[in-house]
Amino acid sequence: MKTKGAKSILLGSVVLILVGALLLVGQFVELGAWVWVAILGVGGLCALGLFLTDRSDELMLVTAYVLLAVAGLIAVITSGLLHDEAIALYVLFAIALPFLWVYLRNRAQWWWLIPAYALIAVGGVVLLAELAGASDNLITAYVMFAIAIPFYFVFLRNRRQWWFLIPAGIMSIIGLAFLISENAFAIIGAVVLIGLGVWALLRGFTRREPSGDA
Repeated sequence: MKTKGAKSILLGSVVLILVGALLLVGQFVELGAWVWVAILGVGGLCALGLFLTDRSDELMLVTAYVLLAVAGLIAVITSGLLHDEAIALYVLFAIALPFLWVYLRNRAQWWWLIPAYALIAVGGVVLLAELAGASDNLITAYVMFAIAIPFYFVFLRNRRQWWFLIPAGIMSIIGLAFLISENAFAIIGAVVLIGLGVWALLRGFTRREPSGDA
């Protein structure tokens, strides 16, 4: 633990000194954005190197990721590779990636998928709305399907949670209705709701109660 603490203090001190020195120099000499990209990139690579020497020190990995992600953001903006909505996508996906990485390392911690999925889903809305020039109906359908997917995911993980299929099915049908036409929304939505209600009612009356005998 002492070694980890020492590495964190060392890296943090070096970064602070470099940033402070650059801010001081910037008062007399104009520094370009690429200087900051270089400093942040070097700091991120140093943190990554410290992590590779001790894989249990995940704080170094987080530090490396943040520094490199910020350096990358400044780089793509300065170079003109990304503009407006594309920058928003970069930020959303950059924030979502660590949550997704934690889940992939330990599938039991599935709750990390919640913020990752939310950020990626919002990024999809931005992509459809601005980059793809999608219509309002297509965006609404996307949102409905995006809401339905987590319910399907929970059901697939545990088939006993069958009732998750009810909101998933409702959202899916609503999304499908928007894909077909606005006029179909009310009719299809109403039919699906009635059908699901009848199915749940019949299941409730026909389901056998577990025997209380020992």
